[in-house]
Amino acid sequence: MTVIEKQYMETVIRMGRRLQSGEIDWEQRRYEIAKDCMAAMLGNPAIVDEVTEDGEPVWGAPVAIAKTAATLATLLVEELKGENNNG
Repeated sequence: MTVIEKQYMETVIRMGRRLQSGEIDWEQRRYEIAKDCMAAMLGNPAIVDEVTEDGEPVWGAPVAIAKTAATLATLLVEELKGENNNG
């Protein structure tokens, strides 16, 4: 068995334990939120269609949009973790 196969098996086992214990996978949630934020921003004509005089999107380069999506996801996950611990 290769190292990658062992790592994969360990990951699957950890995921299974989390599911059984009801533990929330916050990194997975963060990924899903960031993906949705990025899709929403790129699907917004006000962001994608409007460009500066240099031809760059109004919000900047796609890297800036990706960083914004990741930041928004992190902020939301932190807020959700706080609610989860308080309630």
